[in-house]
Formats: sequence, structure tokens, C-alpha cells
Amino acid sequence: MQANLTQPQVFTPALGVPSSQSGMATLDRLYVVRPRRWLWVIAALYLVVAVRFAIQTPPWQAPDEPAHYNYIAHIAQNYSLPVLMMGDYDEKYKAVLVKAGFPTEMSIAPLRYESYQPPLYYLTATPFYWLSQGHLLWLRFYNVVLGLGVILLIYRCLETVFPHKPLINLGATAFAASLPMHVAVAAAVNNDVLAELWVVAALLALFQWMRSQFYNADPLGSGASRRQLVLLGVILGLGLLTKIYAYLLVPICALAIVGVVWRNQRTWRSVLQGISLALWTVIPALLLGLPLWLRNARLYGLPDLLGLAWHDKVVVGQARTADWLAQYGWEAYSERAFRLTFQSFWGVFGWLGVFMDQRIYTATLIFSGILFLGLLWALVRLISGTPDTDMDEFQQWVLGLLGIMLIAVVASYAWYNIKFVQHQGRYLFWGLLPIGTIVALGWREVMQPLQGAIAGFLALVLAVSLGLAGYIAGDINKWTLLTLFLIALFLLCQPVLLGGTEEYQNKWLPTRLRQNMARPGAVRILNMLRFCAWATPFALLFLLDFLIPALYLLPQLGYSWSALGG
Repeated sequence: MQANLTQPQVFTPALGVPSSQSGMATLDRLYVVRPRRWLWVIAALYLVVAVRFAIQTPPWQAPDEPAHYNYIAHIAQNYSLPVLMMGDYDEKYKAVLVKAGFPTEMSIAPLRYESYQPPLYYLTATPFYWLSQGHLLWLRFYNVVLGLGVILLIYRCLETVFPHKPLINLGATAFAASLPMHVAVAAAVNNDVLAELWVVAALLALFQWMRSQFYNADPLGSGASRRQLVLLGVILGLGLLTKIYAYLLVPICALAIVGVVWRNQRTWRSVLQGISLALWTVIPALLLGLPLWLRNARLYGLPDLLGLAWHDKVVVGQARTADWLAQYGWEAYSERAFRLTFQSFWGVFGWLGVFMDQRIYTATLIFSGILFLGLLWALVRLISGTPDTDMDEFQQWVLGLLGIMLIAVVASYAWYNIKFVQHQGRYLFWGLLPIGTIVALGWREVMQPLQGAIAGFLALVLAVSLGLAGYIAGDINKWTLLTLFLIALFLLCQPVLLGGTEEYQNKWLPTRLRQNMARPGAVRILNMLRFCAWATPFALLFLLDFLIPALYLLPQLGYSWSALGG
């Protein structure tokens, strides 16, 4: 362990091996020694909480679950794909069902408004419908397994890019596995999770191709390179057959391919070469999507190849943004959009009616602020070229690509809300890889002694300011102050309690303390403390996931804990 402390490491682009340069590489090794061991711990915890959600969530008490189920049932019973028809969306009947809690005497059969969706998820779920004779729980378990695939692929993606930065790889994976709303979505019947799987799998294929180009292991235009691009195209095509937002990933991947080729030569000819290589990806994707588009053109008419225009006509009664603005105005709309998007990203369950305790949303808001500070630190150090940022050119390109993808995710969310009032944070989950990477980067940054101390000081200043303002106004939010104070105390004590890097120890800690910390027993204790400190927010999220059904979901929906096997 002492060798690790005295030989900080950095990733060498040409060889893909560590060399002694960076304190941040040392920091990662201080916190995590065997990252894949902890990956399986994360996967096991995800399965526990996701299965619990699947079992404890009452039937149909997940957004649009009856309509997704009816799509599968139609295929299983009729051996054909359904067609979206006028009358498949009945807003009044749906509202009665939701309000009544989906009583068994009221049929869910009229809810068929998802019939315009691409069919791949429903086709793959049909065998589970047959095997279980239509049992809802089996279909939920199928989605839980798909969610596990998403989590493992997120780790593999980031391990491909950051092989010596386990705090990024495990952090993003743990966040995706423990985010309460994402767990709830993965434990319900819907096509989102399979679409997420194709999106992350496509990014993994893209990153592997980019890695081979940046490290000169595979020349442009070779057979191996083209096979990688064709595989990427097949995965993208499967995404096109699963969910509409996967379409946005096709131009992003094509842009990345052209950009990598241009980087090597920086000429117009290289742009043309990049476009020709991108066609090895785009053409297979388009060929896979073509049968669906021809079918939709026949059913819904040209140019409505995705059935979106027809869907907008069918969903009569769904809240429209223009009508909402006319009734309530921009100020109320903006406040609702931010508040509900933030809350539902972390967790608003049922049909967007089951909220957690407000104190939890306050804590997640404060945590988000700390992550934002950490991300700013990382960006400043990356832009300024600080040596211990430890980011080579390949990693910087991937971060830029993830930034472009995040812009596309937010833009698609805004575009959907231009037409309909749909402030649901779950619509951002197809960008969980870039979002999780941001979370991991921000939290990794505040695990550094200096950055953590500054973030803690700012949190303490904010706590004192809010306390004084509340005292003057006669309205002190004790929970907010307590949360801020505890986070500030943790971050302020972190440099002393965790020891930091060897450079930090030599500069700031007394000789006797450094000697004591270097003892084998002290090293083991410090390593345990470091990892526990880093893992604290993810462990708390897993604990929250485990408690949500009993604390919020069942009581607010009017179900007893014992009635569902609690």
C-alpha cells in the first residue's frame, strides 16, 4: 500500500498504462483498491431494491404501465402489432382509474395509447407474458433484469474510458443503480429500460472504436474498424426499434466518427473520409428501422413515419402547454417545471402523485449543489491544464461527447414539453450515462482535501446566512440548516480524517501524525474510512430505495403493508 502512496499514477495514452505523475490517480487508488468487487456489490444492492419495488408497487401504479402491458398482451394474444386508433386514449376514464387506485372491477383494457411505440421491447417481453400467462410481476422482473444490464454497461463504458479512475466508474454506476426514480422505472412495465440499454451499449461500442483510434491500435478503414462501426450501427438500429429518443443518438455517433477522423488529419478530405466511415454505422441503423417506417407510413400516412402526429391527435384531453400557459401564465409554469422536474428526477412515484418527504428533496437539492461545486472545480482544473486532472485527449473527447449528448437529452425534454405538460424527470434517464458521469466527477472532486474544505466552508457560510435570515424573518428551516451543517462538517473534517494524498500530508500534517498514519493498521483504517466517506451518499440512496415502498408508496396509495407481503 505504501508503494501506491508514493507512486501516483497517470494514464499514458500511447500505452494505456499508468506512470507516476498525478495526485488524483493516487486519490482514486486510496479510495478503491478492487473496483470490480464493489461493482458486484452495487449490482446486488440494485437487485434487492428493484425486486422490492417490483413486488411492493401495487398493480398498474406506475406511469403508463397499463398501456404498455396492453401492447404486450395484444401481441401475445393476436400475434400481430397493435395500431393506435381514435379512442385508445380516454383521459376521463384514466383519471378515474388513477383516483380509484385501479380497482379490479374496472378494466384497464381501454388504455391502449402506447400502440404507436416501436415494437422491439414488447416483442421481447411477449415470451414472459406467455410463460406467466400474463402475470404482471413476471414482466416487471424482466425489466429489472434489463435495468441490471444498463448498470453493468454503464460501468463498462466508463471503465473503457477511465481504466485508472474507479471513483468515476463506480460513482456513475452507483448513482444509476441507487437513484430512486430510476429504480422505480426499472421495476415497472415500460420500454424505457430496454431503450436505455441500447443507448449505453451503443456508447460502449463507440467508445471502444474511439479508443482504438486514439491509441493507434487500429488504422482507419481497416476491417476491424469497420466491423466495430457496423456493430455500432446494429445496436443503434435496435434502439430505433425500441424508443423514439434513441433516434437522437444516431447523429451524435455519426458526428463523433467524423470528428475523430478529422482530428487525425484536419483537412476537408478527412471530413469526407469521416462521413464515408460514418455510413458504415448509419446505413445498418437505417436498414433496421426501415420496415417500421414503411408500416407507419401505410398506417398513419406520410410524412408521419414515427406516428407522432397521429398520436398527438389521439391523446385528446392530455394537458397541452399552450392551454396551461394561457390559464396560469409563465411564472407558474416555470416554477412548476423546475420543481416537479427536479423532484420527479429523484423520485415522485405512482402516477406522479406519490411524493417523498420534503426534507428528502431538500437534502438532494443541497447534495446537487455540492456536486455542482465539485464539477466547477473539475472544469476549472481541466481547462487550466492542471497536471493532476489526469485527463488525456481521448478522455477529454469522451467528456465533450457526453456533454453534447446531455444537451440533446435536455433539448428533447424541452421539445416534448413545448407540446405537452410533461414535467417528469424520468424522461431524462436515457442520458443517465452523462448525468452519472457528472455526479461521479463532482463527488470525486470534493473528495480532494482542498476542494472538499472549500466546498464545506461555502456550505457553512450558506447555513449561517440562512439561519440569520430565518431568525430575522421568524421562520427558520431547521432541517435545511441541519443538512447544510452536517455536510459542511463532513467536508471540513474530510482532509484531516481521510489524510488526503501524500503530497497533502507532507505539506499540511505534522510529522508525528504522518508517521502514525503510515502504520499498517492505521492505513487499513484510513482506507476503510475513505471508502465509507465516498460511498456515503450512494449508501443513503440505497437505504432510501429500500424504505420508499413502506414509507411513501403504499401509505399514499391507500394500501396496507401486510396486504402486499410486507
